[in-house]
Amino acid sequence: MKLNLKTAVAGAAIAATAVLAASGTAAADYNACQAGKVCLFDGHDGTGDVLQLDGVDNPNVGQAWNDRAGSLWNRTDKNVCVWTDANYRGLNWIIEPGQKQELLFLYDNAVTSIEVHYGYGCGG
Repeated sequence: MKLNLKTAVAGAAIAATAVLAASGTAAADYNACQAGKVCLFDGHDGTGDVLQLDGVDNPNVGQAWNDRAGSLWNRTDKNVCVWTDANYRGLNWIIEPGQKQELLFLYDNAVTSIEVHYGYGCGG
């Protein structure tokens, strides 16, 4: 009887683990990014959760995504400037149309605002 009880407990633990794994947030990849959007991924190489933003200026990506992005895909036809602080302040980096970009060093988990425009340069 002890063997059956141990087997039942072990089976229940495995089943509970499988349910928890299945109910977690689904991992995205670059394919999750729709045309015309600026997509932020919380992992590198377009992995993890994704935030899809319309191709317009965004002075603050919001508390849930502030300082969270590890990679980005600019699927707009405009240049995108990522900023480390709200309201287009701090350090900036230009991501050209169609470019997939790893956010490394000073920009990894540091993006707070996004500027989208035709032409080159940030803070125009």
